[in-house]
Amino acid sequence: MTVELLSNYYYYLKEKKAEGKKIIAHMAHDNLPEELIDAAGFVPLNMIFAGNDELMNSSHDYLPPSTCSFAQSCIGLFSEKPNNFNFLELIDYFIVSNHCVSDICASEIITKYFSIPRLNFYMSYTLSENALKYYELELKDLKNQLEKIKGSEIKEENLNESIKRYNNFKKKLLEVNNLEIKGKTKLEIFQKAMLYGPDFLPELDTIIQNSQPQRSNNLKELILTGCSIFINDYLIDLIEESGGNIVFFDTWIGDNYFSQIFDDAILNSKENPYDLLLYRYRNNVGGDHMVPEYLENKVTKLEKIFQNYKKKTGKPLGVINHIIKFCDHISINSAFLKEKLQEKKIPILNLERDYSRANRGQLSTRIEAFIEMM
Repeated sequence: MTVELLSNYYYYLKEKKAEGKKIIAHMAHDNLPEELIDAAGFVPLNMIFAGNDELMNSSHDYLPPSTCSFAQSCIGLFSEKPNNFNFLELIDYFIVSNHCVSDICASEIITKYFSIPRLNFYMSYTLSENALKYYELELKDLKNQLEKIKGSEIKEENLNESIKRYNNFKKKLLEVNNLEIKGKTKLEIFQKAMLYGPDFLPELDTIIQNSQPQRSNNLKELILTGCSIFINDYLIDLIEESGGNIVFFDTWIGDNYFSQIFDDAILNSKENPYDLLLYRYRNNVGGDHMVPEYLENKVTKLEKIFQNYKKKTGKPLGVINHIIKFCDHISINSAFLKEKLQEKKIPILNLERDYSRANRGQLSTRIEAFIEMM
């Protein structure tokens, strides 16, 4: 599926370039307004691709091995230029932003050493009035940067239309999230959707209409939290081979992305589309590291998912907290998360790893032991 997906995506982006659109790449980010890029007439490209030993090793000319394995892999993609990733040559601009320190470092290295013009977008991760004002200034600055490339103004009606398109798109992903299908199937839909954006809506409709329940009576059911499983990563296969099935993705490729929707009352109450983007930022209490009370909010959310699922199905859920090696803001919180969930009798496995193939056997053993314990 991965080879076909990446090949088709290349031709999709090539068609967009032929239409005169610019390709704006960015690393996974829970507060970056894709709608603004879309309203400018450009295509946002989510860097949601995982790595392997070769990609990580090829990044060490630019960053030390003690850097987040995902960030290493993103650099490795541009350094190694694997055959299946030739669409990366179509990128016109790369957004440098501060989702985390590794995000900043990797984005700056990619723009500097691989000659891709950069755009800047920074924000606070505190939910305060000053943070909101700063985010508003950054929205205006990004708008100005995009307008300079575009050569004309981004009209508010175009931004309103983009916000509605993305909102409908995310609502459809919520419907997919509720389908009784295998975790791997669900993840592949999410991954493809985040590459194609609202252009994927017709296919989402078809998937929902034709969906048939996929029973997993012999598999232990799980929540995945922490770091996302990116495209080209083997972890989802490993979990299913070990006897597990992910029924809820509490990650950026998953609920953290498509749960950020507006209800009709909010959409109709805001005349200025930028007020909608500010409203979403203010209410993003489940973001990867929004403070204060991020961890408390996450524990509450996971407990609610656990209890609702148990009430609905009679089955308990386990939690795999996926930690990409050297991802500081996930790993630092892992001990607290484990302690709080165990207090609530929710089984949890803190699974720290990089993309090395040599770790596959060890990971499989740990996952199998955790599932057996459940």
